[in-house]
Amino acid sequence: MSMAQGRGWCCTRVMAIHPALAELSLAAILGDLARRRPVFHSEADLQQEVAWQVHVANPTIGVRLEVRVPTPSRPGRRERVDVLLHSAQGRVAIELKYPTDRLTATLGEELFDLPRQAAQDITAYNVVKDIYRIEHFVRKGFADAGAVVVVTNDRSYWTHPGHERATAAAAFRLYNGTTLSGSRGWGPMAGAGTMKGREDALELAGAHQLTWRPFSRIPSSPHGEFRALLVEIGH
Repeated sequence: MSMAQGRGWCCTRVMAIHPALAELSLAAILGDLARRRPVFHSEADLQQEVAWQVHVANPTIGVRLEVRVPTPSRPGRRERVDVLLHSAQGRVAIELKYPTDRLTATLGEELFDLPRQAAQDITAYNVVKDIYRIEHFVRKGFADAGAVVVVTNDRSYWTHPGHERATAAAAFRLYNGTTLSGSRGWGPMAGAGTMKGREDALELAGAHQLTWRPFSRIPSSPHGEFRALLVEIGH
């Protein structure tokens, strides 16, 4: 049995956003999705369900998955965007992440068996990199606006541990209330294995305040609380 929350997705804006994002209303889409699908098997499952929820909310919006990007954020690399939306107001590029903690639950007759992925420092770097990439895609004209969405039941992503000890991945922490801006790079204690393929500092153009909102809750499960992070680019 599950209890989808889908609440806490406030529609009040403190500043104007791109008309394509306003038309899309990703916050409302995530709220509706949480009520219909409180948990997902994988990142690909989440990706497909977000795309479907967009279509249900507005069938006139064109939805494409895994679209090749002609101007990648790193020269010489091949890059794709998870979801690309086409509407009368413009194109919106969306990247999604679904890091999980250990969870086994049966909803109806469907079994969900999620692994504990750990490697939070690497995943956090990848989330910040997605923000950087979406900024790049908008700047280069591939998209008019974009967003990064993270859904997780691993509370270490949104909960500050309470200590101020320096860590190698401090610049990539996604704690609730954090503002990401400027250059984000590894600390001096970062190991070569952790940084492999991620050595470059990420230069963010904007300032992004992180707010984690309730997504869903699976009762009687130690890691049954899911929260979602929505970062919109195109203010």
